[in-house]
Amino acid sequence: MYKNKKVNQRFSCFPKSLRFCKKGISTVVATVLIILITVAAVTIIWSAVVPMIRENLEGGSACLDAVSQISIVGTQGYTCVTSDGTVGVIKVQIKRGAKGFNLADIQMIVTTAEGDTHSSYLLDDEDDLWGENTLEDLPGQNEEKVFTSGEIEEFDGAERISIAPLVGSGASKNPCEISSSFDLIPCEEETTT
Repeated sequence: MYKNKKVNQRFSCFPKSLRFCKKGISTVVATVLIILITVAAVTIIWSAVVPMIRENLEGGSACLDAVSQISIVGTQGYTCVTSDGTVGVIKVQIKRGAKGFNLADIQMIVTTAEGDTHSSYLLDDEDDLWGENTLEDLPGQNEEKVFTSGEIEEFDGAERISIAPLVGSGASKNPCEISSSFDLIPCEEETTT
C-alpha cells in the first residue's frame, strides 16, 4: 500500500484539472527545453551570419589575387614623368598577371616632392586626368598597357606613383591595398630622324 500511495501522490494532480496542480516541471524537462531554445537561437543567428562572412571572404580573396597580379613596370623606361615647372605629364606602364579576377578600375596615387598626394582613377575620374578610358582599356590577363596623364598642374614635381586595383563584386567596386609603387624618372626626349 505504501508503494501505491507514492504512485498516487506522484500523479495526484494528473487526473484532476491542471489548474490546481502546484507541482512544477522536472529538471530534466527544463534542461531539454533550454537546450532546444539555445539550438534554435544559434541556428537562426548562424543562418544570418554565414552569408555575410562568405561574401567578405570572397571579396578578400579577390583583392589578394588583384594585389599580387597588378604591378608597375618600371624597368623598360615606359614609366616616367615630364615636368616643365608648371605642369607634369606622367606615363605609367601597368602589367597584369595570368590569374583571373574581375578588375573594375585602378586607383592612381601620385606623390610630389613636397609630399602631397593626388589620387585619381583610370576609369571613374570626373576630371579625366588619365584620359577617357573604358573597362576594355584596362590590361587583360598577361597584358601590359601604358597610360598617359594629361598636362596636370598637380603632377608637376611628381616623384612617385602607386597603384591600387579595385575589384568588381556585383555592382560595387571594392578597393584593395596598394599593389605596386615606383619612383618616377624623367622621360627621355623622343627624337625623330
